[in-house]
Amino acid sequence: MKLCITFTVIGLLISAAAAQPATTQPIRVIVRPSPTTAPAVDPETRKILDAMEAAGKTVKTVRADLSYKAFNTSMGDEQYRTGWVAYQSKQLIKIGEKTITKSPMFRVHFDTVKMGKGKTISRKVDYAYDGKNLTVSKAKNKTITRFQLPPNSNADDVMQLGKGPMPIPFGQKTADMVKYFVCTTLPTRITDPKDTVYLSLVPRKIHAKDLNTLNIHMWISTKTHLPVKIVTKDKAKDNITSTFSKTVINEVIKKDLFTIPKPLGWKLIVQPMKSGQNIKP
Repeated sequence: MKLCITFTVIGLLISAAAAQPATTQPIRVIVRPSPTTAPAVDPETRKILDAMEAAGKTVKTVRADLSYKAFNTSMGDEQYRTGWVAYQSKQLIKIGEKTITKSPMFRVHFDTVKMGKGKTISRKVDYAYDGKNLTVSKAKNKTITRFQLPPNSNADDVMQLGKGPMPIPFGQKTADMVKYFVCTTLPTRITDPKDTVYLSLVPRKIHAKDLNTLNIHMWISTKTHLPVKIVTKDKAKDNITSTFSKTVINEVIKKDLFTIPKPLGWKLIVQPMKSGQNIKP
């Protein structure tokens, strides 16, 4: 009889429990960013990036005097060079019903060099990219080296910061810089170039192995939205400072400026350009 009562009580308890409304537990939803979602950038930084990209769409050519300083933090070696730089943006040329895209081009010319505390001497070194090959001319050795782009490579990568052989900061796109770098800005300091804003680019971990730089610092003109100074640190521990002055925009530049013919008696070297290769004076 007691056993029967016990089973009856247990049955009533189970029925009562079943009759109670189920307790609703909060559901934790973890939202993971899509791989295609652009990384977040603070509004002030994006404003600088967008202004640079907008300037790149209206600026067809750039010519400027160039001051170049390279300091190797491991060896303590230092060199200074002076010269000029010329740049022509990507062009769309319509021929009949066809539209042809011409890759951006640049020319860097150095007149002088000063090694450490030595004297400044004349030493001409040239770099010319015609949209297909990068040609390096060194008067001291009387050599012309033509670096050929890797097969199936994007000719525009030569101009992209962190991928090109030289840091040519013109014509950059917001999407590219945000994709490959953590982009930030800081308030203007007294030591900054006049009428500029500051931009810091640090490679994102996911892309660090594909880029040839460890960090980039840029000072952008608030008037032209073009860089006036850029400091890079590459994987060889070289700190390179390039300063642009007396900048002229949208001046007609002859096409042959971006090609360097081989002078009579000079040695011609042809070799492939490695992806992300740095090429220095």
